[in-house]
Amino acid sequence: MHGRVKVRTSDEEKARKEKERQEKLKIFKNVMQKIQQKRKEKEIDLELLDLTSKVLTSNPDIYTLWNIRREIFLHIKGSTPEEALKKLYDDELSMTEYCLKINPKSYCAWHQREWVLTSRSDPDWKTELNLCNMYLKLDERNFHTWDYRRFVVSQCKSPLQDEFDFTTEKLLDNFSNYSAWHYRSKMLLQLYPDLEGGRPIQDTHHKHELKMVQSAAFTDPDDTSAWFYQRWLLGAVKTTISLVACTVTQSIITVAFSKHVSLDLIQKRTRITFNDVNVNGEWTSCNGNNYDNLWILKHVETMNDKMDVKAIYEDENNEKVVIKCLKCRSMTFIGKGDINFKNKYSQPVIDELNEQLESCRQLLLLEPDNKWTLLTTTIFLHCIDPKLHHNETIFNLKILKNIDPQRAGYYEDLLSKWSIENQLPMDYSCNEVIFKPKFLNKLTSLPHLQYYSFCKVVDLSNQHLQSNMLPSLKVLQHCQILILRNNKLTTLRGFPYMKDLENLNIEQNEGISKEEMEQFKNSHNFATIF
Repeated sequence: MHGRVKVRTSDEEKARKEKERQEKLKIFKNVMQKIQQKRKEKEIDLELLDLTSKVLTSNPDIYTLWNIRREIFLHIKGSTPEEALKKLYDDELSMTEYCLKINPKSYCAWHQREWVLTSRSDPDWKTELNLCNMYLKLDERNFHTWDYRRFVVSQCKSPLQDEFDFTTEKLLDNFSNYSAWHYRSKMLLQLYPDLEGGRPIQDTHHKHELKMVQSAAFTDPDDTSAWFYQRWLLGAVKTTISLVACTVTQSIITVAFSKHVSLDLIQKRTRITFNDVNVNGEWTSCNGNNYDNLWILKHVETMNDKMDVKAIYEDENNEKVVIKCLKCRSMTFIGKGDINFKNKYSQPVIDELNEQLESCRQLLLLEPDNKWTLLTTTIFLHCIDPKLHHNETIFNLKILKNIDPQRAGYYEDLLSKWSIENQLPMDYSCNEVIFKPKFLNKLTSLPHLQYYSFCKVVDLSNQHLQSNMLPSLKVLQHCQILILRNNKLTTLRGFPYMKDLENLNIEQNEGISKEEMEQFKNSHNFATIF
């Protein structure tokens, strides 16, 4: 048996490791006690710097010790000669590099490196860029390194085109690099804006990026990074803010916008006129926010049923959009804007989307259960023409709910959003002041609800709405009858103040306790609560 290495039993190995751990813990506690004692006695010196180094080189993620080190540098900076201070900064950079070798994803070490370079008078940004290159060769997806690279580039003003080309190189090495895609998206908007068409990205580069990301997605259909970048590209379209509805009553005027807008925009670009005379008053946010999609103007103007009422909005092109408000009932006028949810892509981009749609359909024939391909196909259909392809997109979303149940909530919300967008133009073409969903799938959210702010009756019965949507009902400022029967409400907390509400139906919401229901009835003065 001589000459053979003894193999430790598992119990022996555990005991040995535990002994080592206890010894390291003892040393750690002793050093930490010395550090705390020196700080307590305000001994902010180089010895303290050395003590913190001993701990951080073993565990670089104790941010308190990095804070102490910065405190030391600031304390000694004024009394230390320039050359000596420079050496201390160099040593600190060497130490952070050592720590990053232990843990390349240490927030603390990367942050300390940034602090040192911005604190010293002679930072070497070229060396830092090379350091990033080195770490990205070791792990091209380390987002800490990508974040640090963006910081370095912002300091040394490296040409954006060089950085853009760098992301191309990294992505060709490995398409599964979300950080590179993200970095690329930031530079794309700066390098290739569409100055003439007003779009975020020039058509030629928009098409190029769509082709590149399609290659990435088809190389590995199960990788998510390319699909997410593609989704971002599809959202990089020209968007406009429009005034979509105006309701005028004897006491208040409400204006609804397609997106959230600021008080400043309301005051400068929006006017309400009675017989071509501006209505004066103070604008307030419906929800009490700095940005809102429904704004309220309280007024004291005299009204009659034969007035000429207009809402005038000046868009971002400085063109006036005039919405004529028609009498709906006595002393109530309603005006509606144009409804258009279709994305405003250029024709070359539409052509590219059609080509990629056909490629997705072919891929689906090979992999019919690939959720990313089916979702992308569905989004392409919606982007190209949401009205024309509405039935197919709804059908696809229902399939996605089954093959990807973990994201069922996302698909249900998309079903709600796209169904409402499909119904809204029809609702705006008639003179009804009633909103009721006219589609089979159940609402799980209430997108674009401000478009129905003028409605007198809102029937949301037999949906799948939960209590977290209750605050959003506040935009229904003119609603008198609200029906929430047979939903999934579990509490009435968050139910907003609605000054015109007279009749509320919350029957068959089994999650609401009888005690809460009674308390709710006693604290509200609606004419009827079911």
